[in-house]
Amino acid sequence: MKKIIISGGRLELIESPPLELHDDEVEIEVKAAGVNFADIKIRHGYIAQPDIPQPGLGSEVAGVVTRTGRDAHRFSIGERVFGVSHDGGGYAERVVMREFNVFRLPVYMTFEEGAGFPVAFQTAYHLLRTAAQVKAGDTVLIYAAGGATGTALVQLAKLFGCYIIAQSSSPEKLQRVLKLGADATTNASTATMPDALARLAPNGVNAIFDGNAGADFAKNIDLLAMRGKLVLFGNSAGMPPPLDPYPLVYRSAHIVGFSMRSITAEPDVYARTFDDLLAWHKAGKWHVEIGHRFALNEAMKAHDLIESRQSYGKVILIP
Repeated sequence: MKKIIISGGRLELIESPPLELHDDEVEIEVKAAGVNFADIKIRHGYIAQPDIPQPGLGSEVAGVVTRTGRDAHRFSIGERVFGVSHDGGGYAERVVMREFNVFRLPVYMTFEEGAGFPVAFQTAYHLLRTAAQVKAGDTVLIYAAGGATGTALVQLAKLFGCYIIAQSSSPEKLQRVLKLGADATTNASTATMPDALARLAPNGVNAIFDGNAGADFAKNIDLLAMRGKLVLFGNSAGMPPPLDPYPLVYRSAHIVGFSMRSITAEPDVYARTFDDLLAWHKAGKWHVEIGHRFALNEAMKAHDLIESRQSYGKVILIP
């Protein structure tokens, strides 16, 4: 079995022995694996929780069941499935996941779609509904709108009836997200972006979704409407510096932190969200924007593309 490992900060394809299968696990022959920014942080040695082992690369896959553990009874050999696990291991020809992390892949979804939607669309759903609690008519500002989570946020925010301002530093990406349902766009690389936002949302925005953080994070507070919510769910631009919380008082505003670990800790909520998402997908309400495909031995190229901020939508590995 071939799999990708981290070697000296780079990615290397190696031959690996067969996987050990525990009683509550399912083995999947990987047909497609999603690439996430979290994988890049893992490659650089970032540890979210020092008290648990560092996860492997590749948290989401789609493929075919090849073996089931003694206590795993939900799936048959040969069944099409998708799976998501914080333990990773999906950058490989085969992966094992605990059975409760695996779901049936609908016949109307391809393996690439099955590997491309779980993390981005679960995250987008709960950013909008759980963290920000948006309602129809709200104005939302989505940073990095051309990324995997950004394109999911645009489509679901449109489904939920929001007015969407999409931000990116790429004019091409902004044109593409307009076709996905964004109502307006701002270019992050121009000095006039604050003025553009003031014109587009003169009373401020109801929710900001920021996976970048970085040195300018506190400036988001000035963009919020009364009782607005600033949702932080990543730090791709670096950690934000300490900020003065008192400006939140004037707007009765909130800063909300969000991680999908809070959702995967509640399997019933997690499963119900997939039910909603798949029903909407079947009805044609959203689709996975797959921007790039790489062979498994090209995993480092996939990481380089994302780190350079040149990627659009979801990046997929094909073993």
